[in-house]
Amino acid sequence: MVILALIPLLIGSGLAVQTAVNSQLRRYVQSPYLASAVSFAIGTVFLTLLTVGTGTSLAIRWSVVVNNPWWIWLGGLLGVVGLTVNLLLFPRLGSIQTAVLPIFGQIVMGVLIDQFGWLNSPRLPLTGVKVGGLLLVTAGMFVATGVLKRRSDPSRGTRPQQWPWRVLGIVAGSMVAAQAAINGHLGAILNSPIHAATVSFTIGTALLVLLVCGRHIPLRPLMAAVRAGRQRWWIWLGGLLGAAYVFGSAWLVPRIGTGQVVVIALFGQLFFSAVIEQFGWLGAPAERVGWGRLSGLLIMFVGVIGVHFF
Repeated sequence: MVILALIPLLIGSGLAVQTAVNSQLRRYVQSPYLASAVSFAIGTVFLTLLTVGTGTSLAIRWSVVVNNPWWIWLGGLLGVVGLTVNLLLFPRLGSIQTAVLPIFGQIVMGVLIDQFGWLNSPRLPLTGVKVGGLLLVTAGMFVATGVLKRRSDPSRGTRPQQWPWRVLGIVAGSMVAAQAAINGHLGAILNSPIHAATVSFTIGTALLVLLVCGRHIPLRPLMAAVRAGRQRWWIWLGGLLGAAYVFGSAWLVPRIGTGQVVVIALFGQLFFSAVIEQFGWLGAPAERVGWGRLSGLLIMFVGVIGVHFF
């Protein structure tokens, strides 16, 4: 069980790296939508090769389509919606709230899915210790991200028109948690979490390509990214890291539950994000991580132990 708990920690850390990598890719392609489409496409190619390499057929039997609930195909759509909502929130709410609100939605939805066994996820009822752990995770998250600090502009964050966007951020986070449960169930149906991740990424890539075409986003900046990628080869790793998260979630959810995967992965994501900021890795601006954020991460760690092991 301890080893299984380390896997979502690793894939969550990968998400932190993916964010830094894709932000650099976005600089070259000059569009967050195009950067996301490239990242999804790379992840799809990687997962397709992995699926074929393991001897798993890419075909889906018609009986799988007609004999299972319709929502098993929504994983890719929910991933794209979660990504797009983040792009909409950033200019309206700022980076801190854009990070905190979806994470809060993921945690709450993950626990609810486990409590009621939604989306065919293993049912893991809440206990008093788990509730306390969840509260600690939530409190630590807010402290670690600095959202409780007073802003330089007191009027910002109190405007009524921001609340619909905040609610949308929480809803988007809940969709990402639901995506993990859906892909986990699809992996069980297809008897292959790799195949399920491939299906999810393929659908997400198709939707993002349609979005790029629909918005008439120019593709010429891709050549600048190709030239930059000869030296900064790691700007192409975002899709691989995203694929690892989707595949890892699909494999882990049937084994340890949606809430466990979501909470532990989020801790890894926040912790490694702090490391990247502290040392300015992957082109990110270096920013000293103070004791306040470190204490928030420690509170989260204690909460994760309460949620996962009791």
